[in-house]
Amino acid sequence: MKTLSIFATLVLLSTSAFANELKVLPEVGGNLSGITYNPESDSYFLIQNNSGTIFEYKADFTKPLRVIRLLNLLDDDTEDIVYLGNNEFALSTESNHVLILKISPGQTTVDARESRADVQLMQLPRPAKNNKGLEGVCFSKSQNLLFAVQEKKPKRIFQWKRPQTTDDITNPEQLRLREPYDTDALLKHTMSDLSACFYDDTKSELVLLSHESSRVMRVNALGKVVSTLDLPREAPQYEGQTFGKQGELVLVSEPNLVMILK
Repeated sequence: MKTLSIFATLVLLSTSAFANELKVLPEVGGNLSGITYNPESDSYFLIQNNSGTIFEYKADFTKPLRVIRLLNLLDDDTEDIVYLGNNEFALSTESNHVLILKISPGQTTVDARESRADVQLMQLPRPAKNNKGLEGVCFSKSQNLLFAVQEKKPKRIFQWKRPQTTDDITNPEQLRLREPYDTDALLKHTMSDLSACFYDDTKSELVLLSHESSRVMRVNALGKVVSTLDLPREAPQYEGQTFGKQGELVLVSEPNLVMILK
């Protein structure tokens, strides 16, 4: 994808290199927190925090195709969403849960009880501070790896193999989590928090987002920063990110904004 290739090769990048497009989503209201692209449906799924509500949009973001209500969540402070394939999605929550569940075409309510056979709960180490838990979740399809980013105090990046079973995992030790590098030290002077991640399988790199710093960074597997992008200030609080079909960077910002960088 063209945009990804250009983005990966530059060390420092200005947003003036892109055409910026800002969309307001009045149907959402507020609390936009995460976004993912589903190539099978050619649509975007956006999630709110403090409600467990998902909105599906086509690329023009003019009107939601549907609104999906998540029922019976153990923690309804849903922070991010990533598409895994085969109508399955992973969600992250503020209490450091990652949920895998299925959303079938046309479905508008999903029972997210962790006791259900078609819902998997994974508990990561609980955050040291309230309201400083997981903000982002992303997936490497080629490696079958899940990643989750903790906001701050400390900033952490977790990675683990997607389990072969669908059983709930409430003991974090059973996930065999890795932290690929000291995230707090790596980002000490460049990102004051983490709000989302995206895994680029073509480059084996993590794309990290900070809402406090309004910045996107690419980091390779060795913990080396490959590129940095300072984001347009038109959006006040970037909370989620993904890449679209043409390689465009698509971000969501509170309260109800979508920023597209082409």
